[in-house]
Amino acid sequence: METYLFIALIFIYLITALFLPSYIQRRIWTAGYIISFLITAIAIGFIKIYAGETLMKVGELNWYYILYVFGSISIILGIINLWMYKKPLIEIFSKEDEDEDRL
Repeated sequence: METYLFIALIFIYLITALFLPSYIQRRIWTAGYIISFLITAIAIGFIKIYAGETLMKVGELNWYYILYVFGSISIILGIINLWMYKKPLIEIFSKEDEDEDRL
């Protein structure tokens, strides 16, 4: 399943790179990252809240713990990256680009 998702995202990236101006392409992919980041944060919150009510075998809990740890690390790194690049992110979504004149 993940392989198909990866191939689909590469295909969509190639299409956007060929047919869209660069400022729209940056907006789409940055918004996609931020949305997926928020969904991951919400999903990890649900795992933390409802961990006692989940019916799993002990072997499955080990894998979910690893996913939970790395998901938590990615959330922290995502927050740091969003903070470090807050000015460029604001410019991506607010500033008009010179490519817009070509349309």
